[in-house]
Amino acid sequence: MRCSYIRLLVNDYEACFHFYADLLKLPVLWGDESSRYAEFDVGSPTKLAINQREVMAEALETDTADPELPHQDRLAVVFEAEDVDATTEQLVAAGARQVMEPRDWTAWGVRAAHFRDPDGYLLEINHPLIPLED
Repeated sequence: MRCSYIRLLVNDYEACFHFYADLLKLPVLWGDESSRYAEFDVGSPTKLAINQREVMAEALETDTADPELPHQDRLAVVFEAEDVDATTEQLVAAGARQVMEPRDWTAWGVRAAHFRDPDGYLLEINHPLIPLED
């Protein structure tokens, strides 16, 4: 596995998009001020992404909880794996706490599974559904 993204789950997507794109002047790899998801080049193989917080809450079915509570995710560390299902089996067998079983997230373009580390941080293991060109 390799760390492919650090994904910030933000409340004010538009303001955050402008912060990273306009103030920090990070090149935008994907998305715009209204897409609710964007990726930025940070000069390394790992990318920085921002995601409207509610989008991830809906995906993980935590959207009915109070968004101000600490259990609403603010950060996701994303690892790309060659085989999401096999990696998931290995992690579960080793005792990792699984949040969501592997499934195709066609709107996101990935097959992904979600876990929590011992401190509760969200981890995503994914692989592109359609191979991306380098």
